[in-house]
Amino acid sequence: MKKTINILLIAGSTFFAFSANAQKLAHINLDSLLKSMPESDSARKVGQAHYLMLENEVESMQKEYQEKVQDYQAHQAGYTELIKNNKQQAISDMGQRIQAFQQSAQQDLSKFQDSITKPIITKAKNAVAKVAQQHQYKYVFDTSSGVVVYFEDSDDLYPLVAEYLGLKPKKVAK
Repeated sequence: MKKTINILLIAGSTFFAFSANAQKLAHINLDSLLKSMPESDSARKVGQAHYLMLENEVESMQKEYQEKVQDYQAHQAGYTELIKNNKQQAISDMGQRIQAFQQSAQQDLSKFQDSITKPIITKAKNAVAKVAQQHQYKYVFDTSSGVVVYFEDSDDLYPLVAEYLGLKPKKVAK
């Protein structure tokens, strides 16, 4: 009898310890939240304008390159070897400059996009953290990252965070 009571006491205290330390879980689709923030629209427009500026520069360089190639092809019969070599080298150099510019433009665009989206992402993550703290959540999973494949018994923080940010909550699929 004494053993049964001890086992029940140990089992009861273990159960109490686990239930006292139960972790409150929640999830949010961070991509949906970011897309619903007005700052995201502004950042998208600024990013698109920057992209178009770089694209126009590449197109202008390519047009100039094509004109040089066409001019060379049209007049090469009348050029001396020295002039042919000089023009060929100029065309080759220009092609390399275009390639280098395209690579630099891709890096520049990536850095630019990061610089304009980082404050928005930080604001969203800070809002998630504040709401999670206010509602005593220990873990919040981002369902848009694809890391969480299955979840059960967790609360969707999207409506609370959207309200915190002053946004109209949307119905988001899990």
